[in-house]
Amino acid sequence: MEAKDLTAIVGIGVTFVVSAANLTYSLWSGKRTSFVNTVTASRLKWIDSLRDKVCEFIAVTNRIVDPNLPPDDKGVSGLLMQRDTLLHEIVLHLNPHDSEDGKIRTLVDHVQELTDARAASPELSDGMLKLRDATGEYLKKEWNRVKKESTGKPS
Repeated sequence: MEAKDLTAIVGIGVTFVVSAANLTYSLWSGKRTSFVNTVTASRLKWIDSLRDKVCEFIAVTNRIVDPNLPPDDKGVSGLLMQRDTLLHEIVLHLNPHDSEDGKIRTLVDHVQELTDARAASPELSDGMLKLRDATGEYLKKEWNRVKKESTGKPS
């Protein structure tokens, strides 16, 4: 075998190894990118859903304690059912083993207890503001986590 034949065979071999490595990396990278995109999209839906549930919970709670709403109004029972449903949906969105999630859960339960009397109070208003603010901080933390995971960079 001549030197040029040996060079060609070595060149073909190196090209094959580089091509196989490139294919393996591309498949791994594509699978990872697909996974990150799926998780990111799911987290964004979860963030939006939790935000909507908390907003609606606060709005329904405000409506329940509205002094202009007649106490015997049939709508009150519907609002109470809607509030309770939202409470459970919020709780089910949260991690039962996380302290920040537990704080939001405690605030939601506290607001529910305060609205059962159907009377607006400074304590109720304060509880709803604390719930809104705690949820906002929590969602910001989650948003930063989504950005970090999707870009690989700290936010």
